Amino acid sequence: MRAVRVELAFDKIEHDPRAQGALSCISWDFRSTLGFDDGRMRILCECITVGTPCPPPGFSIGGITMLQILEAWEIGKLRHHLVVMEFDNDFIGRHFHKRDMAILAGTNLTSKGLVIQLAGKQELIMEFIREIKKEITVDRITTGRGSSGMVESGPTLQQLRILKTAHHYGWHETPKRISIRGLAEKMGLSKSAVAEQLVKAEGTVIGDYIDSSS
Repeated sequence: MRAVRVELAFDKIEHDPRAQGALSCISWDFRSTLGFDDGRMRILCECITVGTPCPPPGFSIGGITMLQILEAWEIGKLRHHLVVMEFDNDFIGRHFHKRDMAILAGTNLTSKGLVIQLAGKQELIMEFIREIKKEITVDRITTGRGSSGMVESGPTLQQLRILKTAHHYGWHETPKRISIRGLAEKMGLSKSAVAEQLVKAEGTVIGDYIDSSS
C-alpha cells in the first residue's frame, strides 16, 4: 500500500496527558524505529526545546517512557535532543509486531497537532486508523500517489485551526463579528499569515464541496 498520512489537530488531543507533557517542548520528530524489547517498541526521535529542558531518562507517562538522550546540540536559541523512547506493547507497539507496517519520516507532534505517516500492508494500516478513530477524531487522511508523494486534500492542520477560530468568533456571519486583526491577535499570528491561510482554507473547503456536488 502507498504511504498514508493521518493528521489530528491539537484540539483533538490537548486533554491527553501525553500530549500535555510533550508540548512543554516545541516538537517531537520521528527519526527511526529501533526494534522491540519484550513487545515494547523503541524509536529514535528528535526533541526540540527552547528554555524548557527535555524530559529526562526514566520519565514515563501513559505508556511512553524516555529511555535515553543520545546527544544534544544547539542551533541558535533551539536545543535539539536525539532521544530513545519506548512504547508499551498495549499502547502502540502491538500494531507493528509483524513488521508489515512502518512509521515514516514526517511523523511529528507539535502545537499544531499530531501527524502520523505510515507505509505497509493495507489491512494493518486500516486497523491502526480504526483504533485511533475509536479514541480521537481524525481531521484528515491522505495517501501517496506515485512520484507525486503525499497528495493532500482538505485544509492543513494550521489552516483548519484558523478556519475553526474564524468561524467560532463570527467571521462567516453578516456582518462579520471579528476582523483579520482580531483573529491574528487571538491566535498569536501575523495578519498576513492569518489572511493567507484563511483564504486557502476557505478555497479548499469550497472547492471540495463543489467537486463532490458536481
